[in-house]
Formats: sequence, C-alpha cells, structure tokens
Amino acid sequence: GLIIIGVGAYQAYKAFSDDFMEELRTGQMNHTTRTWVRRAGVLGHSARAVVYGIIGLFVVIAAVQFDPQEAVGLDGALSRLAQQPFGPYLLGLTALGLFAFGLFTLVRARYVKVSE
Repeated sequence: GLIIIGVGAYQAYKAFSDDFMEELRTGQMNHTTRTWVRRAGVLGHSARAVVYGIIGLFVVIAAVQFDPQEAVGLDGALSRLAQQPFGPYLLGLTALGLFAFGLFTLVRARYVKVSE
C-alpha cells in the first residue's frame, strides 16, 4: 500500500515539476502544441496521482484492519470516490484527468525521445 502511495507521489512530482516534458522532443512542436501537451500532462499525471493515492490508502487500511475486503483496485477506488460528498464531481474531474493522460500518451508516442 505504501509503495502504491509512493507511485502516486511520484506521479504528482512528475505533474508539478514538468519532468515529463523532458522525455519529449519539444523542439518539433509549435508553441500551441507544447502548451496543450503540458496541460494534458499536468492534468493526467495529477489524476493518476489521485487514483494511485486512493488505491494505496485502501490497501493500507485493509492491512491495518486485517480485512482483505477493504483492499480495492481501480474500479473500487473510483466507486468509493463517487460515494463521497461531491463524489460525482470528483469522479468527473478524475475521469477528465485520466482522459487527458490518454491524450498525453498519444502525443507522447509521436514526440518521445528515442535513443539510437
């Protein structure tokens, strides 16, 4: 559970440090593309950080309470997120973020730096 939370923290670091932009050939992008790729990357990595954090938290809770039924995967984490106050809004923002990460991944496939 703590490792999963650590992965979430790393995703948050990547989002807010713009570290992911270093993996791309940004010189081949125009200014508008670079701006939108950065926004999609920040939003996408942030959403992944939230999802990993929630999953890790539930795994830790399950371990502390010795209740394996408390451990959840992606579907369980999103389901529990939807049950919270403002859950549908939070779930919508998370979905938007994961969609943005998907778009970022498509762009990354086009512009990723490949060592030769």
